[in-house]
Amino acid sequence: MHPTLRFICASLLVASSTITTRANEVNLDSAGPTRFGAKFVDEAGQRVAQFNGDHGILAFYTFAADGETPVSVLVKGNNNAHLSLKGRLGGSELKASFVATGQPQWVNLGTAKVLANQPMQLTLDAPDHAGGVTVQGFQFERDATATPVLHLKTAYAANPQVNIGDRGGVGAATFKGAGLLLVPVVVEKAGAVTFAARYNLAPEAKVDLLISATSDYEAAKPTSTPVTLSLTGTGKLGYSKEFSLNFPTAGTYLVAITEAKPTETPLTLNGLFLRQATNANLWALPNGNAQSVHFGYPLPKGETALWAYAEATAQPGPITTYNCVLGFGQGYFGFQRKNSGPNAADRCFIYSLWDNGYVKNNVKSEGNADELKNAVTRLIAKGDGVSASAFDHEGSGGHSHWDYAWKDNRTYAFLLGVKPDGDGAIFSTWVRLAETNQWKFLTSFRRPKTVAKLDGLYSFVEDWSGSAGYVKRTCLYSNLWIYNTQNKWVQLREARSSATSELGRKDFDHYVQGNGVVLSTGGYGAPKGNRGVILKIPESTTPPTVNLATLPTN
Repeated sequence: MHPTLRFICASLLVASSTITTRANEVNLDSAGPTRFGAKFVDEAGQRVAQFNGDHGILAFYTFAADGETPVSVLVKGNNNAHLSLKGRLGGSELKASFVATGQPQWVNLGTAKVLANQPMQLTLDAPDHAGGVTVQGFQFERDATATPVLHLKTAYAANPQVNIGDRGGVGAATFKGAGLLLVPVVVEKAGAVTFAARYNLAPEAKVDLLISATSDYEAAKPTSTPVTLSLTGTGKLGYSKEFSLNFPTAGTYLVAITEAKPTETPLTLNGLFLRQATNANLWALPNGNAQSVHFGYPLPKGETALWAYAEATAQPGPITTYNCVLGFGQGYFGFQRKNSGPNAADRCFIYSLWDNGYVKNNVKSEGNADELKNAVTRLIAKGDGVSASAFDHEGSGGHSHWDYAWKDNRTYAFLLGVKPDGDGAIFSTWVRLAETNQWKFLTSFRRPKTVAKLDGLYSFVEDWSGSAGYVKRTCLYSNLWIYNTQNKWVQLREARSSATSELGRKDFDHYVQGNGVVLSTGGYGAPKGNRGVILKIPESTTPPTVNLATLPTN
């Protein structure tokens, strides 16, 4: 069996004894962080959550009865800071605004509708706040208990025989046949952990699961001895017998779950509940994305770039992968694998240029043209078959893409040029296709109030959905050159490495290969990557062969 499994962490908050204890006060024993979220520490023997900027916590509670309940949080902020909190309990919105006292204080978050005898997810963030927020516990009018659980909302379905959905906020994974479920988990404290699986199976049906943990999925080597868990159905949600997995060191693991002998009887798992442990020791990774990894290419001293050239070769990899080849200060340009197929609808070349400031699409379509002329990127021209439109998420600007069945392990050349246009600049892009060796024109966008030069050049590899974050993504970037104001090609010789700080993960790499540099991320392999390393690109005496005067414009 290929050991792997991904899951998500369930969480809950810790009560404080620093002020008067309230009825139905619940602690943080089942709390964990949201993505880029809170750090948990012990204060006077209690677990508290220190928010990371505006990012907070994820928790699960189980209530004794149905109905509505007021929700309060015990929170501490910097004295006289104006704070806001926002979150959800089940389907109910929670929010509050208040002035912090510098001491723990109870803050009312509103009223939530809760259901009895099933774990309910609670999330809490501090929108638009730079930090200094500590949460110590929650209080409800109705009886509630913290429910440490590894939820499955972001678990990986490693093959089509597993379908992942949601149920009560915990996540649900349904097996039919030889399915493989992969649950990423962060272990804070080494040792054995006891679980019970919540599941639903038809009456009298029997299924045996094989469960293991691995700290190196690429090596296909279980870290813990596989456990066989025998399940008998009742037609209702219930709990399995307890089983244990050993985690010999702190770190990131995948829990792998598959049927020992595949059956056609549908089996639904609804979380792995911790018995004799809390989420202080073990929590599911709050995000399934592989880390984004980057190279920055500093220009040689004194150079001004009007053109940039690079070649890129992608190895076979998973869906929702963006290989950015020529990113720059105002936009980015590369190629994407959208779906798993090899057809044009599954893959594309993509180029976007940001506005000079953030402008929503409805403002662009309804606003005064004269008022927007100094902010909005404008389409000048696009090639045959290229789609172009405005965007307003993760910034705003002009987007373009061309669906094309580019191939793995083939090298494509990317060319980016800029020229002045009044007080703005026009940025244009081309791709040289490996199949024809011909240049294809993508798009020209004009950006207002912009100097006509290329700076801040970079590349990256991104997993933009998280559904296949257990599979490695790798791209080679080679023959990196700029064309300067003296009409000469100059090679870029340095690549500076960086990576996002996904909680618990270090399965990324940066290295030199041939006349280029490689970005690799995902796969849950042994940690290799280092941030802030400067790689030296081997010297080349052969500049690109490009006739800049005869490039196509359609």
